[in-house]
Amino acid sequence: MQDHALGAMMPRYFQSFRFFGEVADLLLLERPERRLLVDISLEPAQDTPGRNPYPQRTTFTLSDPALMERFLGEISLGDAIEAHGTFSQTNYVPHRTTCIDTTFLMLDYRRVPLPEQLIPATIDVAMDALRRVRLH
Repeated sequence: MQDHALGAMMPRYFQSFRFFGEVADLLLLERPERRLLVDISLEPAQDTPGRNPYPQRTTFTLSDPALMERFLGEISLGDAIEAHGTFSQTNYVPHRTTCIDTTFLMLDYRRVPLPEQLIPATIDVAMDALRRVRLH
């Protein structure tokens, strides 16, 4: 009886996910049906010459036409996003010499603004600001 009561309090599992990451690549496929594949990196781009800036990434699919258009209009490579979706087994999609098996369906997202970057003032600007400040 105690196990049953504990089970009743546990949330149901709906095969959903929520993630945060950096947009590493985009691929818009027109066939067999229109969909947008979005590669998300867990880590920010690595600035190593001659190497892939996003070696660790996972591909997510957008299939809703309105969501695809919104995504393409708002998001660029390197943007950080927070998103959620469901696990959805899809057919293999032929692409060049391989097939893509994308099993994560993105249902919604939001762009995460980057923190403001402070730009140091030149010495002339700093000195001018100090001259205008009156100390009491």
